[in-house]
Amino acid sequence: MTIAAVVVTYNRLSLLKECLEAISLQTCKVNSIIVVNNASTDGTTEYLQQLDDKQIVVKSLEKNIGGAGGFAEGIAIATKMNVDAIWIMDDDTIPQTDALEHLVYILNQHENTGFVNSKVVWTDGNIHQMNIPGYVHHDDLGGGLYAIRSASFVSLLVPSKIVREVGLPYREFFIWVDDAEFTARIVKAGHKGYLTTSSVVVHKTATNYGASIKTATPEAAWKFYYYMRNGMFASRGEKPWIIWFFKNLNHLRLDIHRTKNMAPELRSLLKNNLWRGFVDGLTFSPRKEFVD
Repeated sequence: MTIAAVVVTYNRLSLLKECLEAISLQTCKVNSIIVVNNASTDGTTEYLQQLDDKQIVVKSLEKNIGGAGGFAEGIAIATKMNVDAIWIMDDDTIPQTDALEHLVYILNQHENTGFVNSKVVWTDGNIHQMNIPGYVHHDDLGGGLYAIRSASFVSLLVPSKIVREVGLPYREFFIWVDDAEFTARIVKAGHKGYLTTSSVVVHKTATNYGASIKTATPEAAWKFYYYMRNGMFASRGEKPWIIWFFKNLNHLRLDIHRTKNMAPELRSLLKNNLWRGFVDGLTFSPRKEFVD
């Protein structure tokens, strides 16, 4: 099986180096590593320019197009290479040496597999709250294998033929929901999604946190525009429009209510971004791209 790893990076040079080293040490070797550099300003560009490794393909972007744009770019490049599968991750993902081997095993053992996700832990070994997949059910199918309906881009193995079938992640999402929507799209197309706990990666964020209003900071308040807008698009079509509208309006109401005890500045920032995301989410219609 031929495999290309896709790593999206932005201003995390030390973690990128650790990630690339962990990929190189895999018991199941990759054929190529595609690094999408989202216009980093911390020396990442210079570091990638001086690399002398034919296995690494660098795509340096002139501007930061977000994680969603970076993954769409990298997955497109990998698919055009005609590899059998694509291993997707952020630059702060540090896979254990046999992580890919276990993903490949599940992909080969189960028919109609659309994607396989690793178990994602934080630096202390506890499950990372940001990367908990959407379970079909919590029953172990055997050997730590679970059926899931959505997953994050923190160690996800996807066959290239699936990408050609369902299209790329929506680059217009910029950040947030792009991975959940993409994997859910694969399942909706009739394929199976799996989590294998035998494959383990460490997500080296500063803290073990889940993406929620409760953990928002003033510096990250802007992200909640995309959280609302992209989430609305991802759920569009699941129910009649009027039900979808009031469901999301109630979602907005509850999120704003959760800000009531926050500092006035943070609350104002969050309310503004949530409202803007809701309004834009009513008509947001990104273009689905396919790889020729």
